[in-house]
Amino acid sequence: MVKIADLIRGEGLREAHGYDLIVGPDTPVSEALRRMEELGCDSVAVRGAGADSNAVISREEVLQGLLLELEKAQVQLSMLQRQIEGSISEQIDNMQEGVKSLVEGEKDKLSVAIDNMSEGLIILGRTGEIERANPSAKTLLGLLPKDSLAALATVIDALGFRELIGKADDPDEKKAGEFKVRSASRKILQMRWNEMIDNWDNCLGTVVMIRDVTDEDLAEKAKTEFIASISHELRTPLTSIQNSVSNILADVTGRIPKKTREYLHAMKNDCHRFADLINDLLDMAKLEAGSMPINRRVINIVSVAGEVIRRSADSARARNIDLTYEISGHVSPVYADPQRIGQVLSYLIANAIKFTEPQGRITVRSYDSAADVVTMVEDTGVGIEPELQKQIFSKFVQIGRRAGAGSMGSGLGLAISNGIIAVHGGAIWVESRKGEGSRFYFSLPKTDPFVMLYRHLSGLVARTGRAANDFALMILGFDVGGEHDSSVKTQVGSIINELLAESDHFLANAGSLAIQTEDFEVVFVVEESGGKQIEMVRRKIQKIVGNRLRKNCGRGAILPMLGVGVYPTDALDARELEDIARNKVSKLLD
Repeated sequence: MVKIADLIRGEGLREAHGYDLIVGPDTPVSEALRRMEELGCDSVAVRGAGADSNAVISREEVLQGLLLELEKAQVQLSMLQRQIEGSISEQIDNMQEGVKSLVEGEKDKLSVAIDNMSEGLIILGRTGEIERANPSAKTLLGLLPKDSLAALATVIDALGFRELIGKADDPDEKKAGEFKVRSASRKILQMRWNEMIDNWDNCLGTVVMIRDVTDEDLAEKAKTEFIASISHELRTPLTSIQNSVSNILADVTGRIPKKTREYLHAMKNDCHRFADLINDLLDMAKLEAGSMPINRRVINIVSVAGEVIRRSADSARARNIDLTYEISGHVSPVYADPQRIGQVLSYLIANAIKFTEPQGRITVRSYDSAADVVTMVEDTGVGIEPELQKQIFSKFVQIGRRAGAGSMGSGLGLAISNGIIAVHGGAIWVESRKGEGSRFYFSLPKTDPFVMLYRHLSGLVARTGRAANDFALMILGFDVGGEHDSSVKTQVGSIINELLAESDHFLANAGSLAIQTEDFEVVFVVEESGGKQIEMVRRKIQKIVGNRLRKNCGRGAILPMLGVGVYPTDALDARELEDIARNKVSKLLD
């Protein structure tokens, strides 16, 4: 700080008058200047050691002193700034060194951990190039740890791996998956991959995990074979017990007391439950071994569902549950095993009945959805917890939604259903909320009805020369007079659905078929068996259609037309037979 005394020079003017302000020598120049401004004076006297030794300083000299003080302050500020900057720079450097050392340490630790993993790890970049692979990945794929990434790329490309993970139905969906391969050393490898997505939804690449599951697969195979073997061994004595109990109940061994009969009925029921469990175990074993017989044919899910619901009706009524079947519009045919699809539907309906309280409702619904035919089983039961929904289609998973003896089941029904639907190229899933019921869905790929019709007809024609029966192609169409409103379409749809549902009863032969080809058309292939089958089917169709028309809308609005072509009388070719049937169309009802 500059004081007023610092401005006194030897040549300073000494006067006893001519100034209005006197200050001490230690007064700061800024204070002196402020007081001069307040008094409006142009000079200031500085009090000396004696009373008459005052030195007079002008305003200009005081201002110069103030500038000097500012310069000194600036110098001190610059020095302080340099000191602070030096200190901060040193601290930043120290921090950077520390962070760098920490990152390098963690990086080395992560690298060591990856290199020492027993599972293989491969990291692919955005474009699929291999950026990193640990030694285990190379070893599992039959390479040496020192082999290059280029050699590894050749191996995984031979497996088609990079081509597989590059495919995606939805480019915006995160890709992940897994599959199993057998390596050159005959090991079974499980390969799982998952896209790496950052917080901004940018794809950074793909991480691939490889694991040797040879021992696990062998153990699972041994367990499956053991279960299948034991199940076969149990089936023979169980059948004997069932037959014996049935004979005793039929009084073959003489009349039995009432109490004994009650015990025998309990034994018979337990035998049936035991037989069902054995059948489930065998089906599961066949699915896992890939040996379950699948006898595909063109079917309409409507007829399969109708039959299953008829068989399940008594169980639903016994628990006072309303079981209904709904059809949403046209339901396309599918190429599937009717027995196995019926088995899936039976499992789903049985579960719905088991976990729905009395006075509840179960609705089965079939409908077309894009390229699939979907069937849904909806109940008003107690629902399924979200964590259980993720594993409900696995083996031996107990739903456990209600306590009580015999309510748990084997835990195989849904697993078998999942396997059967997978074999058919479909999907099965569940939607449920605790306390609000459940919806089980399964989908099957649609089948072009005309492609399947010609395939079926060609198969029948090919049987010529092997004692094949005659067969007829019946084309039933509905003339609605151009009125395609929703009510007419619904009425025709209900007639066709009833025909399809009843077709399994009046089309008894394996070579017969019922298939809906268009909204207002259904085609029947009727294999002749005793000389009267074709006529019997025609009358059955006429009866169902007539009853429906009289009940719903009379005969005026909808006119049913039927054309029939008979092989080999009318034609020897499938397409020619269809043309003849269409040309011979006449009124079904007179």
